[in-house]
Amino acid sequence: MDVYATEATLADAKRIDGLQSVFGEEYPDPVRVVAIGRKVEDLLADPDNKEWSTISTEFCGGTHISNTRDAKAFAILSEEGVARGIRRITAVTTGCAVEAINLAKDIDLQISEASKSEGNTLEKKVAGLRNLLNAATIPAPKRAEFEDRVSKLEDQIRKAQKKIGKENMHKAVKVATEMAETAISDGKAFCTSLIDVVIDPAASREAVLKVMEKKGLPIMVFSKDAVTNKALAGLDVTQWLTTALGPIKGKGGKGKGGLAQGQCTDGTNIKVAMDMATEFASMKLK
Repeated sequence: MDVYATEATLADAKRIDGLQSVFGEEYPDPVRVVAIGRKVEDLLADPDNKEWSTISTEFCGGTHISNTRDAKAFAILSEEGVARGIRRITAVTTGCAVEAINLAKDIDLQISEASKSEGNTLEKKVAGLRNLLNAATIPAPKRAEFEDRVSKLEDQIRKAQKKIGKENMHKAVKVATEMAETAISDGKAFCTSLIDVVIDPAASREAVLKVMEKKGLPIMVFSKDAVTNKALAGLDVTQWLTTALGPIKGKGGKGKGGLAQGQCTDGTNIKVAMDMATEFASMKLK
């Protein structure tokens, strides 16, 4: 559509039906009038024509393209309040708009693909999408849509993590209790247990607490993440933990309730760590 601009007296220009202007703004006289699709002279000749309310007509002192096709593409990037009653819209055209629109299409596909994933894969993809959205220059409507979709995926992850946490805790307590019962029946004064609950400090801590509460037996619980190869060890005395963390080069410390926990970034030697824990306990706990 063609874009027209003409100067007119302020009084005549204000009579044009559908004219857009900024409330409270002081305009010069004569004022520059910009219209899209119809010549400004036509609007001035018949200012009360209701047809003018269907086209874009406004006061503007800036430059404009001569035809809307010159813009090639248009994308609103943001809309925000800058003062009471005043909103600011930031938009781009031509190549910048095309880039923003194409990036939005790519992110759309990435979110759709991420929605098909589960577990750790979904977590990694959603974390990447969140970082991408924070830095991306994309159309504002698409940003709002993507923020909503990614937030729903994050909620899905939190619910899954909560469910897994409950399952891990139940499993850790069950396995640790069974191991403790076996140790007691064998006449041992302690117990070491490897539990398949990935790296879940809460589950390991609960297992130690329950065994100490119900069985009164000193226990060290180990767990390992097969993906990251990280390991976790937990028990009720710091010195025991320090000895066990040596072979896996871990770090830890004493927590509340007489418990201590530690972690390492390489669980390759977790079997050696368990043997060390057993040897230490054999000497100290009889």
